[in-house]
Amino acid sequence: MIGILLVTHGEFGEEIKRSAELIIGPIANCSTISLNRDDSISNLKDEVEKSLESLNQGEGVIVLVDLVGGSPFNVCSVTLKQRRNFKLLSGLNLSMVVECAMMRESMELDELTQHCKQTGIDSVIEVNP
Repeated sequence: MIGILLVTHGEFGEEIKRSAELIIGPIANCSTISLNRDDSISNLKDEVEKSLESLNQGEGVIVLVDLVGGSPFNVCSVTLKQRRNFKLLSGLNLSMVVECAMMRESMELDELTQHCKQTGIDSVIEVNP
């Protein structure tokens, strides 16, 4: 099973995971890492490394972060250059988490990454009266 790691500013990752679980039930092999105001970037990098190790059951890990250019994104980007067993997507939203959790057993990591990316794009719509 592909692992899921949500790395965000504040408790956003934990809360979006809880929201997804309200919709689809418990999400196995999924972790969250929160970066709060006084947290160290060095500790964040260590947490990301440990989580990637524990979540990878041989099929890789998809990492979803909240904001391009933010510290979670930057740490994961640097880590991605050093490791090849995970994919990184920014722009985390609830639709992406739900789809990722539901589809990860029927897709390979590359396909799942593209599917989650498209889900994120498709879930942003403008509704006009």
